[in-house]
Amino acid sequence: MIRTPRLFLPLLTTGLACLLASCATTDSGGVAQITKVNPYHLKPGMWIQTEDAMIAFEQRHHLHGAVTAEDYAEKFGHYFTIFWKTSARGSATTVRLEYLQANTGPTVHVKETVVGNPKGRNTTDIAVVGEEYTKNGPIIAWKASLISGGQTVGEFKSFQWK
Repeated sequence: MIRTPRLFLPLLTTGLACLLASCATTDSGGVAQITKVNPYHLKPGMWIQTEDAMIAFEQRHHLHGAVTAEDYAEKFGHYFTIFWKTSARGSATTVRLEYLQANTGPTVHVKETVVGNPKGRNTTDIAVVGEEYTKNGPIIAWKASLISGGQTVGEFKSFQWK
């Protein structure tokens, strides 16, 4: 028979409880979930000098089609690519971006996109650009949400969001 110290069993039990608790999920029933949000800030006058082709491409991608100075000014701002998945196919899902901007104080701005027939994995792009960006300033905090059937079924937020 192997004898173990009395302190070992409580430590083992506590460690196992912590391990199981850390594996808990915040998914709401598996209906929908935001897996990742890629924010990109295209700042005026900030041209990225890099040899990394992927970083240089992203800037050129967002500026594509701009010819005049006014065209370039309309492209500056924040771009959000929201990656999400759902198991409730066929039901319309609303992708909502709530955000705060530097020049508007505590006013929460909202942009929504309705996806009528979502597939398993989805990508939604939302942009805050042009006059909206120039007048209200850069985004300082944001929260992305998925809404299905009038209920929030998934969310992902920046660490600055209240």
